[in-house]
Amino acid sequence: MLEKTGRRWLRVIHIILVGFLMGGLIAIYTTSRLSGLTGEALYIANYSIYNLFNWVITLSFSGIVITGVIYSIFTHWGMTKHWWVIGKWTGVLVSFIIVWVWLGPAINGMVALSDAARESGSISTQYKEYSSRLGPSIMLSLAIFMTMIAITIFRPWGQRVQKYTFRRSTILAAIGSTLLLLLILGLSAYFDLESYRKMQIGTPDLSQIADGNYEGAVTYAGFTYIVEVNINEHTIKNLKVLENRNNPYASFAEGIMPRVIDSQSPNVDGITGATTTSKCLMKAIEAALEGAIK
Repeated sequence: MLEKTGRRWLRVIHIILVGFLMGGLIAIYTTSRLSGLTGEALYIANYSIYNLFNWVITLSFSGIVITGVIYSIFTHWGMTKHWWVIGKWTGVLVSFIIVWVWLGPAINGMVALSDAARESGSISTQYKEYSSRLGPSIMLSLAIFMTMIAITIFRPWGQRVQKYTFRRSTILAAIGSTLLLLLILGLSAYFDLESYRKMQIGTPDLSQIADGNYEGAVTYAGFTYIVEVNINEHTIKNLKVLENRNNPYASFAEGIMPRVIDSQSPNVDGITGATTTSKCLMKAIEAALEGAIK
C-alpha cells in the first residue's frame, strides 16, 4: 500500500497529466480553427496538430492510465470496489475510442493530405471531412474528462457488492504480463517501422535507361507494392501505382509521385502521416529504375 506522501505525489502527477491532455486537446482545436490557411501554411498548422497529438496527447494519456492503475492497485480504492472508480475507467475507455479511433485517424489524414497538396494549395473534399471530425471529437473528449474530474471530487454511487475478490498479487501479475506483452509487441513494431522509414533511397542514372515502361516492387509486412515508371528521352514522364494497400492512408502516400517527377529522382520527402508507405513506393520506383539499367 502507498504511504500518504506517495499517494499525494501520485495524485499531483495524475492531475498534471490530465492538465496536459486537456490543454493539448484545446491547443489542437484552436489550431484547427485558424482560417485562411493554404499551401505551406496549412501544412505547418496540421503538422503542429500532428505533433501535439503524437507527443502531448499520447504520452499524457498513457501516463494517466499508468498512474490510475498504480493508484487503484496500491490504495484501498481498488479497481472495481467502488462504482465511481468503475465509472472513471469506463470514461477512460470511451475517451480512448474517441481519441484513437476517431480523432487520431482524422489528424493523420489531414496532415497527409495537406502535405501532398503543399505545392498545389488545393483542399480536397476528403480533407474537409477529416477536419469536420475534430471539433465534435475534442468537445466530447473534454466533456468526458470534466465528468471524470467531477466523479473524482464527489465520488458518487457508493461501494459495489463484490461476489469475487482477487489478490493484489494476482492483479499485478495479470496487468504486468499484459503490459510487458504490449511493450514487446510495440517495440518490435516500432523498430520494424523505423527500419523502413530510414531506408536509403538512391538516385539511378536516367541517362542509362532506354525509353519504355518499367515495373519495380518492394515487400513490407506481407504486402507487395508495385509501381510502373514511364521513361521517355531519359526522363521520368509518368508514374503509376499498380499495387498499394487498400486503405486511405496508404493512398495518401501516392502524393510523392508529383515530387518524384519534379525532382527526377525517387529520393524525395515522404508524405507526413504516411511515411512508411511513402518509403515503400520510393523503393519500388528505385527498383524499377535500377532494373531498367541492368
